[in-house]
Amino acid sequence: MFEAFHSRRPGGRVAVWIVAAIALTSIATGVGAILTRPALETGGTLGDLQAVAEFSGTIVGFALLVTAWGMRRGYRLAYVTAVLLIVLSGAHGIVQFRAVSVPLVVLSVGGLVVLVATSGRFTRSSTPDATQIGALLSIVGVLCYGTAGAYALRTGFDGVTTVVDAVYFTAVTASTVGYGDVHASTEAARLFAISLVVLGPATLAATAGSLFGPAFETHLPRTDREATAHLGSDAAVAGGNPETGTEIVILGDDETTAPIVDALASRASVAVVTSEERARRSDGVDVITGDPTADGTLERAGLETCDAVLVGTGALRDADAVIASARSRTNARIVALTGGGENESTERTEADVVVDPETVLIEATVDALLGTDGVAGQSSASAASHSG
Repeated sequence: MFEAFHSRRPGGRVAVWIVAAIALTSIATGVGAILTRPALETGGTLGDLQAVAEFSGTIVGFALLVTAWGMRRGYRLAYVTAVLLIVLSGAHGIVQFRAVSVPLVVLSVGGLVVLVATSGRFTRSSTPDATQIGALLSIVGVLCYGTAGAYALRTGFDGVTTVVDAVYFTAVTASTVGYGDVHASTEAARLFAISLVVLGPATLAATAGSLFGPAFETHLPRTDREATAHLGSDAAVAGGNPETGTEIVILGDDETTAPIVDALASRASVAVVTSEERARRSDGVDVITGDPTADGTLERAGLETCDAVLVGTGALRDADAVIASARSRTNARIVALTGGGENESTERTEADVVVDPETVLIEATVDALLGTDGVAGQSSASAASHSG
């Protein structure tokens, strides 16, 4: 009977760990390249590339760590960026032309193979809102403003003669680091430096708030809910009767999930996501109409703060994509409800458990008819009779 339940391991984790390993290797190789000399020293353009690759490889490594975090959340953009950065990381290993760079090149090639094989695991869209786009554009604007202004007023600065000098001055001034090796020598240059000091930190602060603020807003409700649930459990021990506070999200609504939703409604807060217009249920069941793979729909359903997810694959066109999208947004337990021949197609999904109600009913009925009334058989037969 328990053959109807199939344990699942979330896919895509290997790719995330490979990207993280390449990132750490790139950082270590960059540091090693700075401390060692290349096996073949060259001049000209290739020599300049070697010099740049000594420190830029470390930057690529840190960028890969960020993409690994994004891939862990299932973002497609993070996956594509990781592919490009791994190619760049491998190129760094070649250009550095050092023995310490060989593991980086080999790992980068292997990582590309793994990423190509796991491409379908990363499907979550990442569309920035207007505030985030504006914040990023303001960063670019300040950088362009500082670079153009410093270069145009270079005669008023001691230490600014090239565009690279202007970029350097803008970066250290806007970030309030101010090493002091470049300083203004005229009144116009001083006024320009003051404007850059005012604009730079303010822009950085606004950008950080717009980019990381939504993440904190997403996780705070979960923390508050967990604290409330903990207090509720203490009250229950003391003899109170608080609400469970459990939140369940149902993705896909049809005749198979309907009785399950009705049974859950009296014991938990339930949100049903369906692509069809349905009458709003009562008794704690909220129906959200929309695409079950869209960020906006899943956010309205509270997927990131729920306790468990039920995916009714019979009501969905692409169940695998829905399960993958859900997994990318939550660490909660995901149960996929299938039927008939769908088991084979769901063996590659990221659901924790796959349940075939038809198989459970058949097994329970056979057990009851043959008199094999074990504990598991009794419970299954009881569940089948209630659902019938």
